[in-house]
Formats: sequence, structure tokens, C-alpha cells
Amino acid sequence: MGDASDYKMNDSIYEEFLFTEIGEQENGMPLSMVSALTRLGLDPWDEARRLAGLPATAAVAAVSELIKRASAFTARATELPSLAARMAASLTRPSPAAARVVTLPGVPPWLLERRWLAALFVIGVVIVASRLFLPH
Repeated sequence: MGDASDYKMNDSIYEEFLFTEIGEQENGMPLSMVSALTRLGLDPWDEARRLAGLPATAAVAAVSELIKRASAFTARATELPSLAARMAASLTRPSPAAARVVTLPGVPPWLLERRWLAALFVIGVVIVASRLFLPH
């Protein structure tokens, strides 16, 4: 079985880009960019990182090409340039989820999640209360 880190979200700053609906599947269900990239045999997060490193005009052209290759774009062709431009622009803006990330040197990132901080606080309160109120 793989390491748990293999299954967690990579680079959440790309969530807006990856989960943008880019078309409709044959069965009528929406198709996201993450699904389209996977169908093209590309790692979605690697591709998002690659696109984010391109100049703006090159990123728009590359996103347009990926959408065309995925054969997912079913709306009018005139909408493709604006969709690609919007998606390429989202690669340079951190998503709200990424804005919440806090890091401290020497502290594992999972330890800074809200639920772990709450658990550590409760454990601390229990230890202090036991020292204060239980006989020694």
C-alpha cells in the first residue's frame, strides 16, 4: 500500500484551475480539468505547475490546446479563449484553501491542522487539571 502522502491533495494552490468545469462528457456529466488531464495521461498537478511557470500568453495558448485535445469543449468556440484566459489567470492566484496554510520551521504540517491543535489544547488542559486537582 502506498504512503498516505501519495493520496493527499498536491499543491492546493491549483485547485481552482484543476476543478474548473471545461465541458460535458458524453453522458451529460460535467468534465473538470483534472479529469481531462488525467484522461490525457498527464499528472494534473505537474501540468498545473508547468503551466503556472509559463508566460501568461503561452499559458492561455497551452490551456486552450489541452482543452481541445481532451475533446471536452462543447460550448461555442468563441467561449474557449475566455475560459482558457480565466483558467490561466487562476494559476497565478492562490486559492482560498492555500491562503490558510501555515508553516513553522521544524513542525510537521499535519500538526498545524485545526483538529490537531484542538486535540493538543484539550490534552494540555487535562494534564494541567490533573496536576492541580488530583492528590499527589
